[in-house]
Amino acid sequence: MALVMGYTELFILMKSNEFHPGQGGRVPHGSPRPDSNQAGVVFNMVAKNLSLFSVALILIPVGAWAQLVQVGSAKLDITPSHPTLLAGYGGRPGEHAGIDTRLWARALAIGEEKPVVLVAVDNCGVPAKITEVIQRELAASHQLAAEQVVIASTHTHNAPTLNGYAPVVWGSRVTPQQTARTDRYTQWLVESVCQVAEQALDARQPATLSWGQGRLAFGGNRRVLANAAWRGFGLQADGPVDHSLPVMVARNAEGAPIVVWTNYACHCTTVGSRNRVSGDWAGHANAALERRYPAAISLTTIGCGADIGPQPSGSLVLAQQHGEALADEVARLLGEPLESLAGAPTAARRDFDLPLADPPDRAFFEQEAEGSGYHADRARSVLDYEKRHGEIQSKVPYTVSCWKFGEDLAIVFLAGEVVVDYSVRLKTELDWRRLWLNGWCNDVPSYIPSRRVLAEGGYEADFSQVYYALPGPYAPELEDQIVQQVTSLVGPHYENREPHGDAPDFLTPPTVLERFANSIESWQANLSPELRRGLEPLGRLSGGSINGYQRLLTENPQRSRWYNYSGDQTERPFIRQTDREQSLKWITGFNTGAGPVANFLFSGGLGWQSEPATGGFEMVLGGQQVVELDVTRHSKSWQSVDGQVQLDYLVTWQSDIDSGGLFYLKVPRDLLDAKGGLTVEVRSLGSGSQRWFALDDVPTAKQVEHLILEALKRNAQ
Repeated sequence: MALVMGYTELFILMKSNEFHPGQGGRVPHGSPRPDSNQAGVVFNMVAKNLSLFSVALILIPVGAWAQLVQVGSAKLDITPSHPTLLAGYGGRPGEHAGIDTRLWARALAIGEEKPVVLVAVDNCGVPAKITEVIQRELAASHQLAAEQVVIASTHTHNAPTLNGYAPVVWGSRVTPQQTARTDRYTQWLVESVCQVAEQALDARQPATLSWGQGRLAFGGNRRVLANAAWRGFGLQADGPVDHSLPVMVARNAEGAPIVVWTNYACHCTTVGSRNRVSGDWAGHANAALERRYPAAISLTTIGCGADIGPQPSGSLVLAQQHGEALADEVARLLGEPLESLAGAPTAARRDFDLPLADPPDRAFFEQEAEGSGYHADRARSVLDYEKRHGEIQSKVPYTVSCWKFGEDLAIVFLAGEVVVDYSVRLKTELDWRRLWLNGWCNDVPSYIPSRRVLAEGGYEADFSQVYYALPGPYAPELEDQIVQQVTSLVGPHYENREPHGDAPDFLTPPTVLERFANSIESWQANLSPELRRGLEPLGRLSGGSINGYQRLLTENPQRSRWYNYSGDQTERPFIRQTDREQSLKWITGFNTGAGPVANFLFSGGLGWQSEPATGGFEMVLGGQQVVELDVTRHSKSWQSVDGQVQLDYLVTWQSDIDSGGLFYLKVPRDLLDAKGGLTVEVRSLGSGSQRWFALDDVPTAKQVEHLILEALKRNAQ
């Protein structure tokens, strides 16, 4: 009983603000330094109740040493109760057909005299006019200024569209009844967000705040480039990313988490254009964290991830796996010491205009308006703007907000779908160790491209403006303007004091192998029964094999970006069966073992099975032995005529026409050169077909093999 009384009395003193020791004995920035006599009274009181102060230090949670702050949270179900149009994809057939997971509005309130409120909404985007209504309501009910209220969207593409959001996505294709149901949901959402914000404010209690940064890697840059120009969506493996995972936790008197807020820079589009309601990976992350921490409410916001997509994607299962991966990393962080935050933040906000490039003239839009489809709807919106304002729109209102916890942490809230280049630049020019960036906050006027993205062109720079009813792309100077406003808002204390020091590792794209390692569980979960059966020989074949690729001998081979062994798009050399001159040649690693045969392992793929069949390919080994093979979607074995050479292909990924996987090659040792290496050449035996063979020209097949074996073993247990 004495142990409990000792902790409780210390907590009461801290709650009354009579004692504010910093974490680990340090006084946090901006905190009053306690009087030494007062601190002695506290320590004596604890020692009196516990007999030994050292015992008290063991029993008191680390978070109890941080300054207490008022923290409240709440959540409300905002799943639509009636059919409604979903946002995010223009190709859906109409109102949603069902519900996969519930949608939520989650609120966090911090502070007492001038509190700040964040509401994270499971929605594709909340436009400024809706945010302003909510802010006015909270100003009336709780005297909050606009900068104290942030409405953030998780950007799930499986939530109802709201009035004013990306208006051309549905445009003229809606019926009056659908419009009425959208109006109805929008009004209910406004009421729900106001309600959940007020509940969080009313639920405030003393708590400690701390934060840290983890790492997450399922997001990949989706802007596929060729010759520095946009070519479509996919995975640009060397494209910029932000794999940081900032996490804030509020703990109650017992040290239990009551709020967990996390952020990741990635589109919420794992499920794809499925016409059903769901929170995508962010929704699953919140659900997973609330299962692990039953006393907590979890909020997930999105960073500067407008050109970052979940990898892999395409199913509800993958969305859940990405959410669980985030929850795993948060749990790891919460098990380690975090940085304490002293008190509530101060809030500030900047409103300014972003410049658009010079648009076409009025005649251009008048002609477009006579047609149909997205461009015609955009043209009519542009002309309507001109009618109301006397000119074609040339600028876009923009908002940046910031919450600063003294000099310990600056949290920046950016409007719009902000591309990752802003993370890369701001976390380089400012101190990334104390900076947290959010996108999709308070408004979604459009995509917010960088100067680089504008130069490359493509969706985020150009066509996406059509959905937002804007007359054309932005002017390149928007990037400098946003960065200058953010830098000014956070202030000089957040400048990068070590510009030549350690660079943030989370801005470096992972290698192909690292991406596979990070997604191995989702890869395994998506294996079809057929692929699982085809992998049964893996354990037997893996023994004794060595690296089957060391160096490419073919000069300037054809290269293309396509799916590899894990379903990840990578660039690699390939040949086709267009003519008999096609050839790909490489040398293996060195097999210095004993025995009559040598075993090699490399990875690659075969594809376009729907193309006309020809003579296939031949594999020439050491300039002598030959094995013939052809395109297949299934695991298969081929042998030389004399049976001395065997090639086993274990398929680990397949589509309806292509496959990728591991090649095991068993050869007589007398084919090896003096160092134990083997020259391998694959040639086309046919012509007139686009069928192809591709080689992963990286020496990582053994590591891939190990990852797969370990995953299969875990699944078998």
